[in-house]
Parts: sequence; structure tokens; C-alpha cells
Amino acid sequence: MDEENRSCPQCSGPTLVRKSLRRNVVTLKHGAFVAQETVRTCARDCAHPSGRRVLLRSQALARLAPPGSVYGYDLEVRVGRERHFRHRQREEVRADLLGEKGIALSTGQESLLAARFLRHLEALHWKRAPQLAEAMRNDGGYPMCIDATGEDGRGTTLVVYNPWRQWVLGAWKISTERADLVLPRLRQTVQAFGPPCAIMRDLGRAMIRAARRLVREMKLKIPILGCHTHLLRDVGKDLMEAAYDQLRGLIRRHRLRTQLRTRARGLGRRLGAKLPGLRGSVESWAKGSQ
Repeated sequence: MDEENRSCPQCSGPTLVRKSLRRNVVTLKHGAFVAQETVRTCARDCAHPSGRRVLLRSQALARLAPPGSVYGYDLEVRVGRERHFRHRQREEVRADLLGEKGIALSTGQESLLAARFLRHLEALHWKRAPQLAEAMRNDGGYPMCIDATGEDGRGTTLVVYNPWRQWVLGAWKISTERADLVLPRLRQTVQAFGPPCAIMRDLGRAMIRAARRLVREMKLKIPILGCHTHLLRDVGKDLMEAAYDQLRGLIRRHRLRTQLRTRARGLGRRLGAKLPGLRGSVESWAKGSQ
């Protein structure tokens, strides 16, 4: 892939061929192919302000696949959408790609593409923050709903959500739910999208403190609201705690949890190859019942 523009971006002077490279590339549109790339350098030996020598790489190839990667952006998007939007399993995605496009991916390659999709999607999200902020200003602002969830020993996921648009404005992995860890992420959200018209938080001390400090820093009259769902859950937990402990004790005594897990694994093995077709049937049924 040689470039039609052969002038140096620094001095607009002529360039010379430095080397030619062969690179294996796989995309949805073109399948697997070997790209021949010509790398050029400035004839006047120009350099960037950092001191690095000016090199002209193929922009056409760069639009197909990231530097140093075999798999193209369109394949990454296909895998990412199937895994994260449609919640499909790795084997289902791999089977579809092999059957439809003749593209064979290992489970490791498929997982790497799914993770790469998330990184690029996050970068695009923050790059388009001004456009998203403009849309929310036209709505009259946005309510900032903040919550965190996680499992013991695995950290916590903090999410900032706009329920009017049903947009996730930010999601971060934090070690634990503490105000000093939550507040910087709330500041990042405000810096990107502007101040909210209201804040909705749970009843935890960390969220209460972080929300109050954020409002004080902005010096704006922004209402801070407590989530009714969390309130009812806490009240219900207090009312039903004794009965819940009794039920949990019965489950442990009779080892029902182990038996249920064994039954679930057995059903999964029996379904096996039927799972992709069953998933499609369930999706069709769900769409038809709306």
C-alpha cells in the first residue's frame, strides 16, 4: 500500500523510500491478505519536535487495522458488539465468523479483540464528550445517578448514569467504595459533560460525602437526592433479616446450593451445541412479545 501523498508533512518537500514491509491482515471486508506497505522518509531528513525522524506510513492500512495488529477494526467491532451488546459466548461468536466469513479465531484472540473494542469505545466516548454534552444541555441538563457495585475481594465498579438519555457517562474500577476514590471520577464527569441538574446517590457514607463535596466545589444549588430503591431495600433487609438468616441456614444445612450448581452445569452440557439456536429462539420470542 503506497501513499498518493509523498510530500513531507514538516517541510512539504520530497520523500524517499526507506523500506518496504509485508504484513498479514485479517478484516471482515477483505478477509485474510498480505499488505505490502512502503515506508517513506523526508529527503531533507526532517524530524518532529520530539526529535523523532519523520516517517510516512500507509494511511489506508492504518484505517483498516491498528499498528502492529493482524486483526482489523471491523472485525474488532463485530466481536465487541456480539460479546458486549448481544451477550453471546465466545464459541458462538467464533462459530459465526468461521461459518460466515471463513475467519478462524482462537478463544484467546477473540477475548483480546473484545477487550480492545472496549478500550477503543471508551476512547471514542471521551473524544465525543463535547457532542454528548451539547445534546444533554438541549435536554435542560442531566441528572447524575451514581452507584457502585462489586464482589468481595474483586474491587468495585463505579458508574455515573444519565437516566433521561439512558447513557452511561462513565464507568471505572476502583479498589473500594471510598469518598476520596469516588470524588475524582465525579469531577471528571463534570469536566467532560458540565454540572448536573441533580445528583441521585445511594445511602452509603462514601457516596453521600462525595456528592456533598462535589456540590460545594461547584458552588451551585444542585439538589442531592437519596435513591428510594436503596431505601426500600435497606428497610426490607431490616424487616426480613431474621427470616432471611433462617432460610440461608436451611440452604446451607441441606447443601442445596451445591446441588443447584451441579444441576445447572449438567443442563449446560446437555444443551451444548443447541445453545446458539435456543438463544436465537428466545430472542425472537422476546421481540415478538414486546
